[in-house]
Amino acid sequence: MWKKLLLVGVVAALAVGIFKGSKMYNRASDEIAAMEDSYDDSVPVEKKIAAMRKETAKLDKDIDKAKNELAKEIVEVRELNTKVTETRASVDADQKILAARGEAIKDATTKVKYGNSTVSVAEANSRLSKDVDILIKRKKSLEGMEKALATRERVKETLKKQLDGLVRQQQEMKAEIDAVEADYKALQLAQIESKYQQDDSRLAKIKEDLRKLKKNLDVQKEKLDMAPIGQTDEATEARSVDDNINLLNGKKPAGEEITKSDN
Repeated sequence: MWKKLLLVGVVAALAVGIFKGSKMYNRASDEIAAMEDSYDDSVPVEKKIAAMRKETAKLDKDIDKAKNELAKEIVEVRELNTKVTETRASVDADQKILAARGEAIKDATTKVKYGNSTVSVAEANSRLSKDVDILIKRKKSLEGMEKALATRERVKETLKKQLDGLVRQQQEMKAEIDAVEADYKALQLAQIESKYQQDDSRLAKIKEDLRKLKKNLDVQKEKLDMAPIGQTDEATEARSVDDNINLLNGKKPAGEEITKSDN
């Protein structure tokens, strides 16, 4: 059973590998990329802007983290700097003391005061040797502390630059998003004010329908203006010149007067 499953897995992996290098795979990849672009184009601008604002706001966590790391490093540097200052002062003081004791030992013959004790020159020199060795070790330790301090100072400056960069980039991103949103709103306003809006909004459709209706009415008016001037109905009979003159003078046509007299 397990051998069969393993065999199927190997065959599937080989099939994927073969398919991945084929033209069909490349075509499928192009189609997937085209689908992703099409989907991206279908997302409303408002949603894209909102998504970018949301992603930009997430930088707050990175900024807080950078601030925390910088704050810790500032404290570490401050404490190490204090320690280095104190150690350097102590080493310098001991350096002067030991140098003075060395000069005293050189001038002594049998006895010499070493610290709070008076001892032989040989004992004093032995104690001086030990104290010098200790001081040399402290100097090396001080050198290490100073190197560590310099390193921590560089780390602190790097963290500060990183924090400043994050804050600056977030501000720039917010400003760019605000600018894009302002441009988009201006475009929306321009589209609304446009007489013949070309987008797919309801307002654009209404305007387009009004334009078509007005155009149809203009066509009908033009057709009406093309009709012959003074055209009469077919049922209207032509009158004589005398009848037209009588009508102009407020008289009835001669034919109508004759008809009344006959009755």
